[in-house]
Amino acid sequence: MKLYLVRHGQTDMNKEKLYYGWTDCPINDVGRKQAETLHQYFKNVNCHKVITSDLKRSVETAEIITKGQNVVLEKRQAFRELNFGLWEGKHYKALQKEYPEAFEQWGKDWKSFCMPEGEAFFTFYERIRKELENVIQQTPEDNTVLLVTHNGVMSAMLCVLTGAGYDGFWRFFLEQETYSLVSVRNGFITIEKINCPVK
Repeated sequence: MKLYLVRHGQTDMNKEKLYYGWTDCPINDVGRKQAETLHQYFKNVNCHKVITSDLKRSVETAEIITKGQNVVLEKRQAFRELNFGLWEGKHYKALQKEYPEAFEQWGKDWKSFCMPEGEAFFTFYERIRKELENVIQQTPEDNTVLLVTHNGVMSAMLCVLTGAGYDGFWRFFLEQETYSLVSVRNGFITIEKINCPVK
């Protein structure tokens, strides 16, 4: 199986560097141009399956990338970004003022800390791990899958695929307007490309 990982296009909240895991915002003009650039590459890739998170920014990006192709998007809530709860839509500087103790605790114990009314990293990671395993188990080895989702989701996936575990999470950052490529053959996993530009 070939698995292409693509991060959604830019959003206004993304541009402003706000936390917005489950906030359902659309991509902006820059994000649409980024998706168009990716479309020029993926129009020559035969994707048997296209999977996205169920949030607008992922769905819109995938729709642009795959336009003209006879594919149906599989929208999976399990591939959403980390839920930041009451921290959604806020800049880290605002959080330092509004939730000084909680923000400090998050920095010290980010694996088990749970955002107010949000999600703990451990819960998020296990959600991604299980759904990624489902995709691999459900997909024939000669198929190609395009997965359009979020930076944190793909970072968690790469931790699972490389065996880095939770501690490897901060080693990965997935850029917009790029793709990463993973091959799975006979149980062996190869990371072929990370943040590969298409221009």
